[in-house]
Amino acid sequence: MPRARSASARPEQVRLAGMDVQLTRKRVKNINLRVRSDGTVAVSAPHAVSLAEIERFLCDKQAWVARARSRVASAPEDACAHASAEEQQAWKETVQAFVPPLIQKWEAVLGVKAGKLAYRNMKSRWGSCQPSTGRICINTRLAAYPPECLEYVVVHELCHLLVRGHSARFYGLLDRALPSWREARARLARPALGGGGRVDDDTDEVRSRHVQGI
Repeated sequence: MPRARSASARPEQVRLAGMDVQLTRKRVKNINLRVRSDGTVAVSAPHAVSLAEIERFLCDKQAWVARARSRVASAPEDACAHASAEEQQAWKETVQAFVPPLIQKWEAVLGVKAGKLAYRNMKSRWGSCQPSTGRICINTRLAAYPPECLEYVVVHELCHLLVRGHSARFYGLLDRALPSWREARARLARPALGGGGRVDDDTDEVRSRHVQGI
């Protein structure tokens, strides 16, 4: 006996009409389009609708998507401060989808191997690394920022697998690996996270500018 389709499948990342799209199959009658506060293009569509039909729909809506993304891209800090539980879950799903390929890419470049990956909505740090275990934690709020910010945090944490602390040697490694890292850090230095927080002795982390020693 064939298995019945679930009411809602797990979101998948697809590229349609030149856009990265978070697509969810649901028991709905129409194709629904939304640009979340983090700029993610989210589409829900009936199980029976083909990708080609969804792509045609998105092509017709490209101008609307561009306008919506422009509005949210100008103020990710506001998105972080006023995000709903649904939006926070969307951040987590987005970061979980994009971090593993970045880890794989930069592991090869740096010659390191990360341990367990974790994702948390944090107010005082962008990411952290425990060199002793290889565990890396990424702030899900990075989904509200440009992709280069997420890549910077990933590279920063992976560099800590080679060099603990924020010494001249560490920043030299970061310069060689990702010369544009300062631009990404400057973007993250805007007060989106709020203050507070501390540094654990066995943890190297990227934090907001409100926490000393970013």
